[in-house]
Amino acid sequence: MRIPRQPRRITPRTGRLVSPPPPPLRRPGPPPTQLHEFEAAGLLDGLSGADRSARMGVLNTLIEDGVSIDELRVASRDNRLAHLLLEHALSPKGRYGIDEISQKTGVTVEDARRWFRAIGRGASEDGTFYDDGDLDLARGLKQYRDLGLDESGIFAAARVLGRNLWTVADAADALLQERLEATREHPEVALRYAVEVRRIADFEAQILAHLIATTLRHQLRSDAVGIARDSNLQVRGAQEIGVCFADLVGFTLLGEQVAPADLGRVAERLDGLATDLALPPVRLVKTIGDAVMIVSPDPNALAYTALDLVQAARAEGLPPLRAGIAWGTAVPSAGDWFGRPVNMASRVVAVAPSHEVVVTGEFYDELDTDAFWGEPAGSHRLKGIDAPQDLFGIGRRSVA
Repeated sequence: MRIPRQPRRITPRTGRLVSPPPPPLRRPGPPPTQLHEFEAAGLLDGLSGADRSARMGVLNTLIEDGVSIDELRVASRDNRLAHLLLEHALSPKGRYGIDEISQKTGVTVEDARRWFRAIGRGASEDGTFYDDGDLDLARGLKQYRDLGLDESGIFAAARVLGRNLWTVADAADALLQERLEATREHPEVALRYAVEVRRIADFEAQILAHLIATTLRHQLRSDAVGIARDSNLQVRGAQEIGVCFADLVGFTLLGEQVAPADLGRVAERLDGLATDLALPPVRLVKTIGDAVMIVSPDPNALAYTALDLVQAARAEGLPPLRAGIAWGTAVPSAGDWFGRPVNMASRVVAVAPSHEVVVTGEFYDELDTDAFWGEPAGSHRLKGIDAPQDLFGIGRRSVA
């Protein structure tokens, strides 16, 4: 029977809306035969009153989820009942096997396995491992193919997404571990915590979906602006502008070595430096993890800011910073910028050496050579850019 949704309630002291409490364990206690098994296994030893009742409810919940008495005995011995309860509360039960996924989506079994492995989901051949979300993932592969997208490109993008999703998940897991450890000997608390974490997981999924969609629209709009420019079409609001991306070298590796809070402080220091140095006509557009994006219609002002930012990061003891700058036609929208120089700058920074600022030929041609020196940094084939690009390393000339 479907349980009706609980209404929100108002706390009497503040009148603040809060979420309803999580539902109680499934029944007050196990049937007599089950209770006898719990007692014989020593699962209720040393407990009485409310603690005993709470423990029986937890054990009964786990039994109904398919956990054996032996598994419960081992978990109780190792003080892991809370973890076990949390794992079961957060893991949705599978409804489909891989063959059913194939039948319902029109994707072959082998392709479904390849797709799940590429995206980081895992490919199981035993039992009903997959749920409705996995069904949608497999349908996604078919929809990409229906759009006529390149097969190797589809799987390459899935692998990139899978790797980065695990990085996000690892960071979130590290934040939750300390709280989870506190529930080690309190399974009832773990159940309530599991309900809240599930809500958080659902919310995080909505955020991630929104960010991916927004970023994809950003990329497509930048491509459209570039096509319009190449076709001599007028785009409202388009203007010549310099775009700079600066990122921290080795930030991903650093994330595997330090706590998320320490990693966040490094990114915040970079954001603070960029905020302080990006003075008009230079503007800080956004911070993207370990990178900042700044723009300016004045190429010299942008070059000064990029060089100052690299130097300031070094003085602050941050991981090595590097910057890439491009020049061209872009369009402002909703606080962001779209166009070829945005894409180009994001590619240039990826090939820039640590502690250096590297620019495209178009940007270098705009610079005041009395104020800046430049030296060839080679011809590079950049991802997503058709022709090789001649790049230049730049620096500030010494004042005599």
